[in-house]
Amino acid sequence: MKILCLGDSLTYGYDVLPGERWTTLVAADGKIQIDNRGQCGDTTAGMVFRLHQLDIVGYDAFFIMGGSNDILLDKDFSAVCRNIETLVSLLKSQEEPVYIGIPPLTQPESAYYGWQDAGDVNRHNEILRRYRQWLLDYSADTGCTAIDFYQALQDGEGTSGKNLYADGVHPNAEGYAAFRASDRS
Repeated sequence: MKILCLGDSLTYGYDVLPGERWTTLVAADGKIQIDNRGQCGDTTAGMVFRLHQLDIVGYDAFFIMGGSNDILLDKDFSAVCRNIETLVSLLKSQEEPVYIGIPPLTQPESAYYGWQDAGDVNRHNEILRRYRQWLLDYSADTGCTAIDFYQALQDGEGTSGKNLYADGVHPNAEGYAAFRASDRS
């Protein structure tokens, strides 16, 4: 099975070794080949642009995850949703399964790393919660499969007592392993 993964740094696997990226972990058994087109810093508008540049014929499934950068950059929420709708529409034209990744919350230490101002963490997380619900509803309405990385990190933080974030936005190696554990493809 060959899967195209399109997204931002969370799809790319930022801040871990290549062998620790969730996409690499998913493909480790050799049954799945992943074309990881995650790009650090990408927005949903950038993903739409990049998708128009790709040849999407020949994939057995598609995965998209974006929106975190849009939210941290205070982009219009309705525009983010429209971009996801555009991506899904383009991918569904191939008549293959589409998986939608749900990005996790951010942590207060993200301000220390410069990802957002300390005063914006709670507001951005409220938008990420709203976005999560929208993605869950949209996935159900369109027949896409939601992969809830948001919940995977929430559950992992609560049960292990370990910090699964490298910098308050991106998972560390254990966090990406939690991403892998939540994957249903």
